[in-house]
Amino acid sequence: MQSLGLAPVRFPTKRDPWLVAVIWIGSLLAFVGALAQLSAAAPLVLRALVGLFLVGMAMFMIWVLYGTDYTIGGEYLVIRSGPLRFCVPLRDIESVEPSRSPLSSPACSLDRLLIRWERGRRRILISPEPKSGFLLALSQHCPQLRHEGSHLTQGGT
Repeated sequence: MQSLGLAPVRFPTKRDPWLVAVIWIGSLLAFVGALAQLSAAAPLVLRALVGLFLVGMAMFMIWVLYGTDYTIGGEYLVIRSGPLRFCVPLRDIESVEPSRSPLSSPACSLDRLLIRWERGRRRILISPEPKSGFLLALSQHCPQLRHEGSHLTQGGT
């Protein structure tokens, strides 16, 4: 199923200021820890491994913070979060509803949408900005979905 010949649409993630602060502080602390390894009294190989691990963690956190977005197009909703990619078949999406769940997800805000597919067995939380624009674009690409307030659900036949 093609998404009705519509052009792909990309939405960045919404970023909660408190989460941005936590990630930046955590990254800076990881860099400081890596620098502290230069003067540690451990073998050079161990100091280098710990330093590289800390720098890698810091870079990963920043990559996720600024590399999270959602693209609706073709046959999939593609969710990108740093190096991670998730593909949700548009034809399989059954519902989209607001959520404030704090569970781990490719979202940089607690103002989220819960997407369900495969008879509710699969789900993912995302935080597109703007949420209303995302819902509109998703409903245009998914003819099986209809708007019900701030939700999208499968239309009855």
